[in-house]
Amino acid sequence: MPNTVTILRCVLAIWVGFLILEFGRQLDAGRATGSWVFLPFAAFVFVAATDWLDGALARGLDAVSPLGARLDPIADKLLTGACLLTLAHLDSWTWTVSIPALTIVGRDLLMTAIRESMGNPRGLKVTRAAKWKTAVALVAIGACLLGMAISALALDTERFSAAWIGTRAVLMAGLVGIWVAAIMSVMTAADYVSALRQQD
Repeated sequence: MPNTVTILRCVLAIWVGFLILEFGRQLDAGRATGSWVFLPFAAFVFVAATDWLDGALARGLDAVSPLGARLDPIADKLLTGACLLTLAHLDSWTWTVSIPALTIVGRDLLMTAIRESMGNPRGLKVTRAAKWKTAVALVAIGACLLGMAISALALDTERFSAAWIGTRAVLMAGLVGIWVAAIMSVMTAADYVSALRQQD
C-alpha cells in the first residue's frame, strides 16, 4: 500500500504540472478569475502531503521496503521538477526563474542517475541536508503558486502601490525560496560527490 501511494504521487505530480500550465493559459486569455485560480496550489499541497502519508503507512504497517526507499525521493523530484519547469515556462524562461529551476532539476536528474546506475550505494543515501533542500523547494513552490493565485485576483491593482506589493509579496518570497533551494542543491550535490569519493 505505501508503494502504491508513492507511485500515485508520481502520476499526480504530472497532473499538478498540467494544472499550472492551464492556469497560465487561462491567465493569458483573461479568464483567471474566481476561486478556481487556487486549484494548482491546492493540488500541489495535496500531492506534497502524500509524502507524509506513504511514510506513515510504511511505518505503521511495518512495510518499509528497498523499493519504497528508492521511489520516495523520485516522487519528490518529479513533483518539484514538474512544478519548477512549468513555472519557468509560464515566466517565458526568464533567468530569474529558469536558472534556479534548471539547477534544481539538473542536480536531481544527475544524482538520481548516478545513484541508480551504481545500484543505490550506501555513500549516496539521502542526507539530512538533501531532505532540507527538498523541503525548502516544496515550501517555495507552494508560496509561488499561492502568490500567483492571489496576484491573478488583483490584476487591476495599480502597479507598485501598497496593495500591488502586498499581493505579490508571497510570490516574491516563493521566488527567493527557489533560489535558496537551488544553492542548497549545489551544496548537497558536492556532499554526495565527496561521500562517493570517500567510499571509493
